[in-house]
Amino acid sequence: MASSVRLEERRVALAEATVEAGEVAFGSRAALAEWVGTHRSQITRAARGQELGGDEGWRLTGLAAVVTALLALYEPEAVAGWLHGSNPHLDDRRPIDLLAAGDVASVMTAVQATRTGVFA
Repeated sequence: MASSVRLEERRVALAEATVEAGEVAFGSRAALAEWVGTHRSQITRAARGQELGGDEGWRLTGLAAVVTALLALYEPEAVAGWLHGSNPHLDDRRPIDLLAAGDVASVMTAVQATRTGVFA
């Protein structure tokens, strides 16, 4: 029983961290919810551990993965600028737009190129 309680606590902590990563990118849960394509209350529930399924859940999870990687390179304030600005590694498209379309792989490739100093 104790291990299932710990597992649930970890799941909730990860869910909360996922939403917090989204807040780094958008500045508020309301703006995050609009981008994800759901109501702000769903984001609040997701932060408490309720699963956000479908495309909305994939967008939020992909965003959190990218934000986490970017936080190893930049201060939180710079992460939003990176995500919302055009990126030469993505043919001058905005990473946030590719994430909205579900293309996490391309954005992570651009993060890796940024990390290693590859010029586009």
